[in-house]
Amino acid sequence: LASRFVQQAERYGVELLPAVGVAAISTEDGRSVVRTTTGQELHAAAVLVATGSTYRRTGAEGEDDLIGAGIHFCATCDGPFYRGVPEVVVIGGGNSGFEEGLFLTQFAEHVTIVVRTEPIASRLLQDKVAAHPRITVLTGTEVTGFVADDHGKLMSLRLRSGDEETEHPASAAFVFVGLDPNTGWLGGSLALDDRGFVDTDRMMQSSVRGVFAAGDVRSGSTKQLASAVGEGAAVALQIRAHIEELRDGTA
Repeated sequence: LASRFVQQAERYGVELLPAVGVAAISTEDGRSVVRTTTGQELHAAAVLVATGSTYRRTGAEGEDDLIGAGIHFCATCDGPFYRGVPEVVVIGGGNSGFEEGLFLTQFAEHVTIVVRTEPIASRLLQDKVAAHPRITVLTGTEVTGFVADDHGKLMSLRLRSGDEETEHPASAAFVFVGLDPNTGWLGGSLALDDRGFVDTDRMMQSSVRGVFAAGDVRSGSTKQLASAVGEGAAVALQIRAHIEELRDGTA
């Protein structure tokens, strides 16, 4: 699938630079300059930042070894693999955690939502979860470890509440503890919000004229794939309008 998209892009004259990172973005004489990690300088009328975000992890012992083998970050993608299992755990007390917990009741017989402090999900979602007979919410509880079985699959989670630590059997754990934007490489060249996402105006233009942002990396985006695709299409139109303004001398 990826190669097909590459071929399509190349057919329309898109130049691809594989295995090259971006080190910084700046402006010179009204044009954007992208500096790569290989030392190249690419001059452009416009730049689109669409580097997305990365799922935040719990940092608990055993997590790295079990990602994809019982630990997941997308209930819609991986929840159906656990149809009929006795127990799955959702980690996170925000809207995403509670929404995905409700979704997973379609597959697992029981869902436990683990919240480190207190839930911050909307009152509506909290009420729906509280009324569901097959969901339990554990507040003030921290995941300290993930335990694998002899086949390298998740078998249980180690949970700590106060001074008490218990082992909680589960076939899967779905982690929803937030997102980290992939903006560290910007080095202060664009204005970011307090969480590190790119600030944009209603036209999805950043603090630097001619530099746009779309998708999960943008502050205020919904962090949904369909929305990111829509933003990409919308910002392409904004970029075209920006380039036309440059040509007309009205920018």
